[in-house]
Amino acid sequence: MITQKYLPKSTDTWTWRLMHTMDLDEVVALAVDQYQSEVEGLLTPSPEAFRYNLELALCEQQFQLSREQVIVARDRNTNALMAYAWCKRGQYTPYSTEEMAEAAIAHVQLHLPDRVRIRILAQMIQQWILWCHLNNIPVLVSSSIRQEQTAFMRLHEQFGFRRVGLLAIKRITQELT
Repeated sequence: MITQKYLPKSTDTWTWRLMHTMDLDEVVALAVDQYQSEVEGLLTPSPEAFRYNLELALCEQQFQLSREQVIVARDRNTNALMAYAWCKRGQYTPYSTEEMAEAAIAHVQLHLPDRVRIRILAQMIQQWILWCHLNNIPVLVSSSIRQEQTAFMRLHEQFGFRRVGLLAIKRITQELT
């Protein structure tokens, strides 16, 4: 069900790559500036804890690419951070022995035009699916803590996810779908 229109194109104004430690300051700043308010009053945000956990993920990714995937999208011309995504494996539910990958974070600069944000989010989802496929992870699960998440969840449905409660879940098959 992958829609070809979302695949990365040479006309995209951004490029994707694995995140490096040199990206940490900007990624943490983006999370604090544009997304921290989503959890305030519910959780006590800690940029230091977020940075620490990202550093652990980057170390894991550097030595075991099949364990964590943290990617960034940067503007082709200015190198400005446009988005980042974090997916990790090793998640299980109490009622199944099948391993799942969890799409932990999908942050996009909120000032970008809607069409650009949607394309970037769609490409994140494609990257997660491909990463799961390449690493033989049978199930991918995603959710959102954002108050406005309708478009994000609709994108999941376009990629063949099934919405179950507040989750979007997809069985990863041998065929890339």
